[in-house]
Amino acid sequence: MSGLLTRAGTLLRWFVRPFAGQEPSFYRAITACLLAAGLFWQMNALNKTYTSRLDFPLAWHYDSAHYVPLRPLPARVGVTVTGQGWRLLRANLGWGTHPADLRPVPYPGTRYLPNESWRRGLQNALEGVQVNEWSGDTLRLTFDRIASRRLPLVLPADSARRYRATFKPAFVTFRGPSSLLQALPNPYPVRLLRDDADVTEVPIVAPARIRASVRSVQARISRR
Repeated sequence: MSGLLTRAGTLLRWFVRPFAGQEPSFYRAITACLLAAGLFWQMNALNKTYTSRLDFPLAWHYDSAHYVPLRPLPARVGVTVTGQGWRLLRANLGWGTHPADLRPVPYPGTRYLPNESWRRGLQNALEGVQVNEWSGDTLRLTFDRIASRRLPLVLPADSARRYRATFKPAFVTFRGPSSLLQALPNPYPVRLLRDDADVTEVPIVAPARIRASVRSVQARISRR
């Protein structure tokens, strides 16, 4: 082991001996040459063609006035692309690129974005780079129609056993995905803030993704 270290030390001294005792300008020249060589090598490498994987941003465009996605639409998608090193570097760093515009037809039900739609959007965004494949499972879409449903209000069963209630307004309109609206109970129960006949206002608590036309209703409560 010691012999190996001795030979290594001898080799290192042989290598650095020509540089010992030189003027500072000599070292500056050596550094400049090394930097120039490295830059030339890097530029030459970036002029070649490579295949790489990108995590690319997406911009979704659909009829949001009449349809709503039931699951969050992905903000990015993994794609495998082929192109010149310079272009792949720009795409990885986001220089001069914009999100891929995807335009699904938002019919209700679970479906995948058609091949021609995602490829056209990605290819337009990745100009000069060939899109090979993408992570298709991440773009499974579930849209539903936006609908409204008007429901009468009642007290929940446990409160209704002890109190009578009159609400103003007596009906509330709920708006959201059609499939979720159809699952709402009819009449719609509103829970008292406290177990007390003196309650005069009751909040309307809607499920997630559904909006009620009012936040609360006036209530007239009396004991049975």
